[in-house]
Amino acid sequence: MMLVTDQSAEVDSQDMSTKALGNFVQCPVCRTSHVPTNGALKDGVYASTCENCGHFFKFKATGPLKSSVNFTINGTSYSVGNQYAAALSLNEFMRSQGVSYGTKVMCMEGGCGVCLVTTTLYDPITKAVQTYTVNSCLVPLYTCDGMQVTTIEGLGNPRDGLHPIQDRLAQYNGSQCGFCSPAQVMNMYGLLKRTPNPTMQQVENAYDASICRCTGYRPILDAMKSFASDSAPNLPGGTIDIEELDKKICSKTGKTCTGRCSSEGQTDPEHVPLHIVLQGSQWYKPTTRQQLYALLGQHKGDNYRLVFGNSGYGVYKEIGPWMYDVLIDLRGIQEFYDISIDSSKVLFGPSITLTNMMEVFEKNSTNPGLSYFRDFASHVAVIANTGVRNLGSWAGNLMLKNLHTEFPSDVFTMFETVGATLFIGSSDGSEKSYSLMDFLNLDMKGKVILSVMLPTFPSGDVYVKTFKITPRHQNAHAYVTAGFRMQLDRNNNFTLKTKPSLVYGGINKTLVHASNTEAFLQGKQLGDPAVLQRAIATLSAELVPDTTPGLSSTTYRKNLAVSLFYKCVLGMCGEKAAARFQSGGTNLMRPVSSGTQTYDSHKDEYPLTQPMTKVDAPLQTSGTAQYINDVPPVQREVCASFVISNVGNADIDTVDTSAALSYPGVLKYISAADIPQGGRNSFSATFFLPEEIFCSGRVLYSGQPIGLIVAVDKLSADTAASMVKVTYKNVQPPIITMEDAIQKKSVFPNVVKGIKVGDAAAAIAGSDHQITGRIQMGHQYHFHMETQVSICYPAEDGVGVSLLSSTQWSDMEQIVVAKLLNIPESRVNVTVPRLGGSYGAKITRAALPACAAALATHILRRPVRLAMNFHTNMKTIGKRFPYLADYTVGVNNDGKLNGIKLTANADCGVSPNDNAFIAFGPCMDNAYYCPTWDFKGVLLKTNTAVNTACRSPGSCPANFIMESMMEHVAKVLNKDPLEFRKLNLFNKGQTTAAGMFLKYCNIKDMVAQLETSADVQTRKQQVAAFNQANRWKKKGISVVPLRFDIPYTQINYSVYLTVYHGDGSVAISIGSVENGQGINTKMMQVCAFELGIPLDIITVKPMTTFVDTNSFATGGSVSSDVNALGVIQCCQQLKTRMAPVKAEMVNPTWQQLVAKCYSERMDLSARSYTDPTGDSTKYNIYGATCTEVEVDVLTGENQINRVDILYDCGESMNPEIDIGQAEGAFVMGLGYWMTEQMIFDPTTGTALTDGTWEYKPPLGKDIPIDFRIQFLKNAPNPRGVLRAKAVGEPPLCMAASALFAVKHAIEAARKDISQDTFFPLDGPATVDRIQTGCQVNNSHLVYGN
Repeated sequence: MMLVTDQSAEVDSQDMSTKALGNFVQCPVCRTSHVPTNGALKDGVYASTCENCGHFFKFKATGPLKSSVNFTINGTSYSVGNQYAAALSLNEFMRSQGVSYGTKVMCMEGGCGVCLVTTTLYDPITKAVQTYTVNSCLVPLYTCDGMQVTTIEGLGNPRDGLHPIQDRLAQYNGSQCGFCSPAQVMNMYGLLKRTPNPTMQQVENAYDASICRCTGYRPILDAMKSFASDSAPNLPGGTIDIEELDKKICSKTGKTCTGRCSSEGQTDPEHVPLHIVLQGSQWYKPTTRQQLYALLGQHKGDNYRLVFGNSGYGVYKEIGPWMYDVLIDLRGIQEFYDISIDSSKVLFGPSITLTNMMEVFEKNSTNPGLSYFRDFASHVAVIANTGVRNLGSWAGNLMLKNLHTEFPSDVFTMFETVGATLFIGSSDGSEKSYSLMDFLNLDMKGKVILSVMLPTFPSGDVYVKTFKITPRHQNAHAYVTAGFRMQLDRNNNFTLKTKPSLVYGGINKTLVHASNTEAFLQGKQLGDPAVLQRAIATLSAELVPDTTPGLSSTTYRKNLAVSLFYKCVLGMCGEKAAARFQSGGTNLMRPVSSGTQTYDSHKDEYPLTQPMTKVDAPLQTSGTAQYINDVPPVQREVCASFVISNVGNADIDTVDTSAALSYPGVLKYISAADIPQGGRNSFSATFFLPEEIFCSGRVLYSGQPIGLIVAVDKLSADTAASMVKVTYKNVQPPIITMEDAIQKKSVFPNVVKGIKVGDAAAAIAGSDHQITGRIQMGHQYHFHMETQVSICYPAEDGVGVSLLSSTQWSDMEQIVVAKLLNIPESRVNVTVPRLGGSYGAKITRAALPACAAALATHILRRPVRLAMNFHTNMKTIGKRFPYLADYTVGVNNDGKLNGIKLTANADCGVSPNDNAFIAFGPCMDNAYYCPTWDFKGVLLKTNTAVNTACRSPGSCPANFIMESMMEHVAKVLNKDPLEFRKLNLFNKGQTTAAGMFLKYCNIKDMVAQLETSADVQTRKQQVAAFNQANRWKKKGISVVPLRFDIPYTQINYSVYLTVYHGDGSVAISIGSVENGQGINTKMMQVCAFELGIPLDIITVKPMTTFVDTNSFATGGSVSSDVNALGVIQCCQQLKTRMAPVKAEMVNPTWQQLVAKCYSERMDLSARSYTDPTGDSTKYNIYGATCTEVEVDVLTGENQINRVDILYDCGESMNPEIDIGQAEGAFVMGLGYWMTEQMIFDPTTGTALTDGTWEYKPPLGKDIPIDFRIQFLKNAPNPRGVLRAKAVGEPPLCMAASALFAVKHAIEAARKDISQDTFFPLDGPATVDRIQTGCQVNNSHLVYGN
């Protein structure tokens, strides 16, 4: 019988000298593993010769052989052998094989959630296979054996019929750029499959998996909550039954399924062991504990890893499956799914997922001995996200803690708090019990966790409380985790009967128990105030936090840890505390969120001003909308990946590419030396300073591209790029902070023009008060869900190139690629169908990957795809400009502003090219009149990536700085901040600091209207009463006005419109690109209105540099306005041309008129090149926002209870789209002011917050609980196109009201300790900054009686 080395069969030894291990046979001489070459063996005795050493031996086969994994995707069967790498994910398989382009990819670490699919997994509670939502980027392909996967394509499409979830999301305007929409749909599908009648709360809890940068989540949540059993009356749609839910698209017919093509059977019905020999590694799937032990014994000395959820590499990249030679999949071992509950203990097998464990906790929390399960269920609910909880097991979470003791494992904290016991098996078959403390130091080589035993506490006097304090409400790791267990005699002043358990994570690498405090408390009366104070002092002394770059401060983590103990004590002994102090014992409670949207429209103008869903929404929610990276690869196409620097201020010494070039599939390394003769090594526009595509010598920032690896696929390119070894010389300390740049005078000179109005110095000197301060704000990463991507195709002559590119500025891209390759611009074609988000990041920065891809295409004469790796994108591409402002304000006792002196420093990174001071000046006085100004702008040079435009680039910092000054002055004058603001609001007829005459100013009326509609005065009194009654919870309320300057003078866009004579249908091509703002839909509405034709015969084509030549960038909130002007001009040209023909006809239909014009040889196309001029091309947008927040003083946690926005949108072209834009911009602003923070390594300048683990844009529970937005009614814009006003950016500025509301809450906390003096609150106001700002110290942590 012929055998092959290193594959598998389940065998017993016939020859006593032959060692049988698991599902394969070893040669007794050389230990080489073998399987038969001709398929599965029947039971029997066989003889063969070792392929390695030639030894003849016999063996007995006792079971089947399996060396492939089999699964289905949307009903189609797939069988995978050993042709792929062990690290290949299900996501990469589906996208590379063209199985599902609707399933998107971004972070590849389970943190962004655009890759969600559903799959069948074994459910140990029901002991059946059920459908779960999972992150396909985390699922290794080879774990898919027996799974039935459903992707967005399996649910529905516009042609054959949308699935109800797809349709509902589209109808609720829950899709803007659309990149995350398939994932949002799949998340709901997975929820409804397991919970057919969820509550609205269950829906909101499940929506922690997918980030949406566009919508602000409200419409997504509304769409999904409309399926809930308790859905609100204002959410139409209703629940759906199981038949509707499973109306999938049949893979065989392409139509809606009429029956079940395949039942959801067992995940692996055969329970057959698996062994596959892959390139460079082996994959095993044992089905029994004994087989696993055998494998552990055989590979104990090898580089192996046990695989279950595979979610850990989202945190620690070194445990990624590509790092191992042997991978052992645990999903086939049925006994690992055991759950046992009796009166004395609860046992969980190691393959119980976090989701399954949470369900057991919830189900058994009413058991008196397991009352702590209620708390545990709440804690597990905030571990990672839905997709990760469905995949990852509790045992895997503990193994991360074993590998990295600094990991703040929630599971470890919870289990150690109650004194859980682990049972661990070894390869020799021995099985032992361990405490979790022993487990921390246990070498797990050759071992596996078998179960955990949790105790019951039937006595009823054991109190358990755990905490997890995070930078974001959902899907975030902890600053600090804590768990407390105390056995209390409530009748004896809360005496601790036994030694308590005080467990912490996130303090340092070694501290788990606060042992000194535990020992002190034993036998003490916790109700005694002196005991509490001594316990806090003891605890404070033994908590010594690590200092680690990227972590929050040691001061905060220590204060937080102590506060959590105090919080626990208040919760357990609340009756000992004064009434004002008792709120410290509870967490913030967030109810289900809701929103209202109010606007008017004009039916006589329909379809203009008609609220309607985006025309592409059904394409987006069904996953059929094609983004750049969804375009299938063509023949000979290759992939590229940047090689980037990891230091920020040095010269390149050597670049060693040998290891990278020897990696399988790698084709070439490209650098600056490969740029053709006469070509330009710069991706910046010719009127900017040069910015190198590839570093030519001096590295300016960490993350700067040094070269490019080109390989046959993306995985190989990314892997090889990381293998290029670069050494440096003349390494200098990088300048990272603005303070450092100011101190070292690292500036770009003579770039910013200042603004002077009157004699500010004299006005300030003559004022009753001169108030000086400093305020600053940080970076913001754009977090476009589609990373920077370009695909370049060579022209047939080998000279020209055509690019598919995700860019906001195709004209610039065309120019810089032509300059790079030293070819005419006419030989470069750029096409942009749509963007998966941009927010300014793809105006100038998109030219970098475009140039790199074009150069690779030029050199290799092959199509090249460069989709930037998410982490590279975060390190290499600049962000929103940080600002540091110094100011002096002169003000009189009456509260009127006299003069302002302002120096604003902007952190440009290594080039000032994209600085936004041109937009700063016109907005710097916001809504306030001050007669004299002295403004100076300074451009700082730091060793960071070139910062670039980010939604509301100059106006956002200008607005915040002005409002911070107003807050400061109001505090010094002891005036109510709103009343002080109202004193200084602009009047109609005044002139701004930048010289704009305010002909139509209505800001005073809008503030007054908001005060009434939001009931501001009553709520201010309620907030004051709440703060008086509560020491440890504080509310804050803030009203902030907005004036936003919109100039659209001389903005040039090419607009082309053509009418097809056969049926009269119309096609438009505009100079801007659809990136979620609904511009295509608006252009169709304008065209339909102008020509008087139905909307459904109009289409908008992708933007190209051939048709839409010489067009400006999409951005600045003016693209819709100005392109609409172009469409109007085209329509007017056609109507003028057609008028004589129409005059000779009697009431012709549009089709008849078109046919007649064509018969008379009329040109049925029109083109406009916009060039708006005059006073009418500048206007102001006004708005007002009231935000109310609640803050937990002890932790810094906060929530936004209510937001009221009144916004002047003019006469909106499409209120439904514009409301969505306003909400989305506001929530992006909430991220900037509350949760998003970039941190850089001070030594190298490398971004430490370069992934979803550390960088936290908002999620669904970060938005206002009560979100009310109203567009000002009956307010046509006399200066705008079609009486409309812009909406894409201004609402982002309004989100600063949340920071100021938080500031007022902090002031209320400081007032309680007589510290109510002015302090600056820089952005972002993160959880740690808020708690630190409240100035809590140990002496305050008392019962308060």
